[in-house]
Amino acid sequence: MLLWSGQVVSAVGSEITYVAYPLLVLALTHSPAKAGLTGFCVTVPWLLFTLPAGALVDRWDRKRVMIAADAGRALALASVAVALWLDRLTFVQILIAAAIEGTLFVFFFVGERAALRNVVPAEQMTTAMAQNEARFFGASLVGSPIGGALFGLGRAVPFLVDAISYLASTVGLLLIRKQFQEERTAARRPLHLEIAEGFSWLWRHRFLRACSLMRSASLPVTFATILSMIVIAEKHGASPGQVGAMLGIAAGGGLLGSFVTPAIVRRLSIRAIVVASPWLQALVLPWLAFLTNPFALGAVLAVEWFFAPCWDSAVVVYRLSVVPDALQARVQSVAGLLAMAGAPLGALVGGFLLENVGGRATILALSGWTLALAIVSTASRSLREGPTGDSHRDAAGKADGGPKPAV
Repeated sequence: MLLWSGQVVSAVGSEITYVAYPLLVLALTHSPAKAGLTGFCVTVPWLLFTLPAGALVDRWDRKRVMIAADAGRALALASVAVALWLDRLTFVQILIAAAIEGTLFVFFFVGERAALRNVVPAEQMTTAMAQNEARFFGASLVGSPIGGALFGLGRAVPFLVDAISYLASTVGLLLIRKQFQEERTAARRPLHLEIAEGFSWLWRHRFLRACSLMRSASLPVTFATILSMIVIAEKHGASPGQVGAMLGIAAGGGLLGSFVTPAIVRRLSIRAIVVASPWLQALVLPWLAFLTNPFALGAVLAVEWFFAPCWDSAVVVYRLSVVPDALQARVQSVAGLLAMAGAPLGALVGGFLLENVGGRATILALSGWTLALAIVSTASRSLREGPTGDSHRDAAGKADGGPKPAV
């Protein structure tokens, strides 16, 4: 609860600055291209540093890495606030602060995910993952409007608030007494060999490999869908406030879904959840092609996002339960990189389709891709022969010294 509470505050702070960054750059430079470059600096470290971060976090003390990451992000954002107050802020400093924040987020995320099995009892892992999903959707729901309001009070205010949120997270980490990893006994090897070991472990596990590849193929649809909804809503006269409300309704669906996720995960097998997820998306997504009202669009996406936390709570908990502690950060980093690798492609392809064929055709094309993924997931032997128990029982069995799943 200390870890989760600190991250609730930090996640809201991050959502605040995600809104404040483009607003600040547009106010200073009047350049949408520079605003996009700032967003690029925040997100590109995920692709550049996830794999080495995983290997380094497995070498180092995870708790110290997370504290250092929070402290570094607090300093980077505080520097923006101070420079604004002194009227000395430059666009280059904004890019540097954004890059620092994005890079340290990678280290923190990998460390937190790897440490979770040591912090949370095995029988509570599913509930803990559901709470993490609630944290994400809740922050998305409230962070954006708060960010806009704080920016209206003063350009430096959102960045100062986010810096304080990282300090709150640091306090929570310092109060946790449990160790974040088991004792390290293996000798260190060259970094590239340790990275390869994490990749090799995941690749040899057929079920987890298939899950990661399916995630990589489906996540671009999510990014393209959000962009399509914004374009469709604005084309039919929606105001910026209505667009924000549309996305807030969708996030609300994910938040509600996270509350019932533990019950769903305990009643369905992991492989059933994994195979059913693309079918649900394929059934819901086409409805967006025939709607124009932003609130109706948000409500449809809320239905899809209502079940989204089930996938993470099932697959991630299972992965945490079967990966050796010494490999946790490396395997989690490989899985995370595979999942996010297609995200830039989703925005790129979605934008191309929207410009050339329009919103309705784009949604239908995305629906066709999702249907193909659903068929592939059903036909996949690796997924059909996956674990039949729920992630709660698998995690508990692993913690109790039970048999390891077949690899």
